[in-house]
Amino acid sequence: MLFYRKYRLYDEGIEIMIPSDIEPADSFVPSQNSWMSKDKKTVINVSRGGEDLTETNLNNRLNEYYRRFCQDISHFECERISRRTINRKTYGEIQYLSHVTGYCFYNIFLLGSYMERELVVTIQCMESSREENEHIFENISDSIRVLRRQGEDTEGDRHAGKS
Repeated sequence: MLFYRKYRLYDEGIEIMIPSDIEPADSFVPSQNSWMSKDKKTVINVSRGGEDLTETNLNNRLNEYYRRFCQDISHFECERISRRTINRKTYGEIQYLSHVTGYCFYNIFLLGSYMERELVVTIQCMESSREENEHIFENISDSIRVLRRQGEDTEGDRHAGKS
């Protein structure tokens, strides 16, 4: 049976569930949180980008990342590019394969926003362990929560109060 640990990031504004056998890894970037499996074959990163991001320009930003991946990642093979809703927030998703030093990796790239800045979640495993990790990766993606911080008011909450 697989257990998950809850992590709260960015002053407790983001919550994510990570399998308990995937441990926190050292990150040298303060805006990035990283986890790695003991066998070093599965890696998860959550980072805040410097770019502004709204739901309106999400498609444009996702397309920019896609073009950059095509250009910068050797042997980039896009499996799927789409939008998905997680916790009532819209994310762009790119699933792709990449080949590095003879190994094939399966990658999920999620782009959303947190406090109007980019929130980027990347999950990677060896292509050979894709099937066993697919449901785990779905659970990780679906677990992302942008928590309401005290004193914040969202547009949805303002509209919900009006009848």
